[in-house]
Amino acid sequence: MLDKELIKNRFKKSINTYDDNAFIQDLMAKKLIELIKGKKYKNILEIGSYTGVLTKRLAKSNPDFISYTAIDIVQESDVYIKKINKKINFINIDIENYNTDKKFDLIIANASLQWCNNLCGVVERLKFFLEQNGTIAISLFSKDNFYEIKDIFNVGLNYPSVDEIKLMFDDEIKILNEKYELNFKNVFDIFKHLKLTGVNALEKNIFSIKEFKKKIKNYQIKYNNRLTYSPVYIIFQHS
Repeated sequence: MLDKELIKNRFKKSINTYDDNAFIQDLMAKKLIELIKGKKYKNILEIGSYTGVLTKRLAKSNPDFISYTAIDIVQESDVYIKKINKKINFINIDIENYNTDKKFDLIIANASLQWCNNLCGVVERLKFFLEQNGTIAISLFSKDNFYEIKDIFNVGLNYPSVDEIKLMFDDEIKILNEKYELNFKNVFDIFKHLKLTGVNALEKNIFSIKEFKKKIKNYQIKYNNRLTYSPVYIIFQHS
């Protein structure tokens, strides 16, 4: 089970540095908007709004929305969302605890649902919130994401495979997988990058100094200070 308090606190600490360092998440937000363009959405639910990387783009592309609900586990996100558009209703809650009778014609999440303990259960919940002919648009990360860190340090999320994602929806979906390889000067810069984006929200200190130095050396030798992002995009249309 993921430690949601740890996740919340790590993201809270990185809230002022996130936008300047989360360039992959920004690319993902841009891609999501491109994948759903051509239709205007009136009732929107955004999951994991955080600093509003996706919110800015979505509010701009759908200025005439009737209702826009943004939820995030970090309470301080409220300030960022209100700066984007005061009409957006922010709720400080974990999607796994969120419930509503309201129906949405767009449910969207950018780089956030990988933090769920029960992603399959969340997908079923989102389908229930969706209006007839509504759209679910999600970006998250698949199996190869941060595989270098998983290999050397044996820590990381259990990212779903593309096939596992397809089974969760049990319907015909549009799905797209990408890969970005980032190169750093050293492994310490990789960890700094993760810390500044809150993505170090998994484990507390679990290695001795000696063990850590050995793993750093192994990472440099095997992967030459590379870090791989593997985003996947899912578009589901309610029939």
